[in-house]
Amino acid sequence: MATERINLTMEADALTAARRAAASDGVSLSAWLSRAAWNQAIEHAARISAEQDRHLADEFADYDAEREELMFRREAA
Repeated sequence: MATERINLTMEADALTAARRAAASDGVSLSAWLSRAAWNQAIEHAARISAEQDRHLADEFADYDAEREELMFRREAA
């Protein structure tokens, strides 16, 4: 995986906590922060997707019933 060097400013307490967590996991601070960023990005994308799904559920609420009506309606006798 490609990497890129960045300069980062963060709260001192957050940095201390991240260093401790990285040490506890047996990984470098860089690897730990990278994994944390990935996890946050995935959670963010999941929240956006869930919100979009909620809107689509309303938009297509009657879609199945409409399709069934068109497919299976019987001619009036």
